[in-house]
Amino acid sequence: MKRAILILPIFLFTLFESCNNDFNINAPFKNVYTLNCILRNDSPIQYAIISNNIYTENGAPPASTGIAQNIKGAGVEIDYNDSVFVMRDTTIQLTDSGNTIQVNCYYLKNLVMIPGKTVRIKATMPDGEILESTNRIPVCYIDPLSFPESYYINGKKYYYKYPFYNWLFKVGNTEVKNMLSFPRFEIDYEKYEGGKYIDKKTLVPLSYYHHTDINGVILSPDLGFLFNNYTAYTSREAVNRTMQEISGSDPNKNNYIITRAFFTVNYMDPELTRYYYAYEVYSNSYTVKLRPTEYSNIQGGKGIFGIYYIYTNTFAVDIDYINSFGYKYDPSK
Repeated sequence: MKRAILILPIFLFTLFESCNNDFNINAPFKNVYTLNCILRNDSPIQYAIISNNIYTENGAPPASTGIAQNIKGAGVEIDYNDSVFVMRDTTIQLTDSGNTIQVNCYYLKNLVMIPGKTVRIKATMPDGEILESTNRIPVCYIDPLSFPESYYINGKKYYYKYPFYNWLFKVGNTEVKNMLSFPRFEIDYEKYEGGKYIDKKTLVPLSYYHHTDINGVILSPDLGFLFNNYTAYTSREAVNRTMQEISGSDPNKNNYIITRAFFTVNYMDPELTRYYYAYEVYSNSYTVKLRPTEYSNIQGGKGIFGIYYIYTNTFAVDIDYINSFGYKYDPSK
């Protein structure tokens, strides 16, 4: 199921590109290959899909079958970190909206992605046509973080009421603006129950908001961060409440061990960001268009070769703050 979730967005990108032609059922035949590959550091397997606009002799589209019209037998290589990795071809089964289809694709296992490195993909078609693209994994820089954010005045420690976290991206030595990114603030901990410690985790919300239903006024967490220009804000109240809810009404606070607090930034590289905005603007537009906005970074064809990366920065933990809730702290767990 996880494999299907990882490859489905790439397959949908392929559908976008395959439909990206002016509608004329008897238009002259034009063979255009599409290569879609999104490298992700949160997956042990990378996928690529290649397709083309195949027509029958009378100019009509081919009959619908259970096999997506993807290209098999191509030679697909990833040139990365002074090594060349060959992607193998396979067929996988996907289920979307109750429909089951088989998709021909290419895969590569255990590619270790390093920010700052250049990566290139090259696909040689059975007929000798070549599709290729080069990208670079952006580097994410985050200000030094502590949990919780604190400061001193005359030797006395104070905690920020509204802690905030800044980050920026660079490709080479150039700072990059307007990349799509989404921050998360997570606390990992262990709870002793049933004679053993169980790993658990919780997200720190931006804040708690009030809403009313038939049971009266209820406090609900807002798990989204407010972020603008690569800055995320939370609140001291939200952090305190999250820490309290780890144990809730359990009086045995020493049964809880905080193991890690960290801040992550999920981001798309500039190429994938442009591709996303091109189709997002089209799909949400009220303007009637015969063909959607095109964006491609594939030489010799169409499609997208993009990077999706999750950057993690572990907080320096204030042990006094952890102990104030009755919990223990052990980063070695």
